[in-house]
Amino acid sequence: MSDFKAEDHRLTSPLDPPRGYEGEQLVPAQRSSAGVVSFLSSHERDGHWEVPRRFRALAVMGNVELDLRAAEIGYGVSVIEVVAVLGNIELTIPPEIAIECDGDSLLGTFTVKYEGRASPSQASRDRVIRVTGTAYVGAVTVKVKGPDEPLLKRIGRTLGMEQR
Repeated sequence: MSDFKAEDHRLTSPLDPPRGYEGEQLVPAQRSSAGVVSFLSSHERDGHWEVPRRFRALAVMGNVELDLRAAEIGYGVSVIEVVAVLGNIELTIPPEIAIECDGDSLLGTFTVKYEGRASPSQASRDRVIRVTGTAYVGAVTVKVKGPDEPLLKRIGRTLGMEQR
């Protein structure tokens, strides 16, 4: 027992490098995928959140609403894979993000809509969201629109009475 040292048996953090390791400290990689499942229920996500490189959304007789207008979206391509089975998935994306949609539907709808003043020409190719998936007797809707405006301001703009 003469070679026993108390420091050999102390608790360490899982992020600490192994004893005797003289290289770089090992740090876990940032999560690059996430998802949500809605089965006979509803799931809404809006406000400030980080969109991973791969996100999956599944709605089975349920509803999923993802608002990306205030979310942090990294540069490059982020893939959102959606499947709606007798359900609804709705994505709201800001106009400055480029959209690529490749979806199918079977007795359902898979649509892309530009609302208000949003148009594909506003998007930069620095950040791209690719939406793929299928709607089986369900609906997948990708809406591109800017931040919400108060109702009276929208009515005034529509009637040509913008306030300066």
